[in-house]
Amino acid sequence: MDVTTYWFRHAAEPKAVPLGRQFAANALDDWGLAHMTESVTLIASELVTNAVQATGTTRTELSYLERETLPLVAMRLRVDGPTLVVEVYDTKRTRPRMRTAEADAEDGRGLPLVTLLCERWDWHHHPSGGKVVYAVLPLVPSPGTGAGAQPSPVAASGPLPSRVRKPRGEPGARPDAALLTRLERLLERRVRGLVALGM
Repeated sequence: MDVTTYWFRHAAEPKAVPLGRQFAANALDDWGLAHMTESVTLIASELVTNAVQATGTTRTELSYLERETLPLVAMRLRVDGPTLVVEVYDTKRTRPRMRTAEADAEDGRGLPLVTLLCERWDWHHHPSGGKVVYAVLPLVPSPGTGAGAQPSPVAASGPLPSRVRKPRGEPGARPDAALLTRLERLLERRVRGLVALGM
């Protein structure tokens, strides 16, 4: 396995979300990037949740046969030069849309949260069918490293997805100030909830 690329695959069911989050945390720990865990695992959670909702089931109790018939979702984490890329694949080819949610709603905030946490996000169709939604974050030096120090021992692992576009309205568009304030509050609640669950 390439030291700078980790893959995760799972049936498109709710269980994929906490497993994907743990996968991301483990990969970051292996790469010496544990200080980026909070933002990366939240991005992974939101993107995998969207993929499961788009293609799988929200039922939590599934038989083995039911699980075997579900499509797969996949996540790839990779370091590309000075950036960390989180990519999530699902079998639906429909363009992801940033929805406007009610002020106190906990649903419909996935892509706005991703926008808040990453440098940019976008999507492209996958050659085998389906789509890939990805988020790009700058590699951040750990708090103990000085200026000019390498943020981690990992190296570049290949080019970004072939269809990188500048945001035009939807993918990657920055939310307005009022929405950002609401998103920050929601983000704080989600982090507190994850901490309370020991995740």
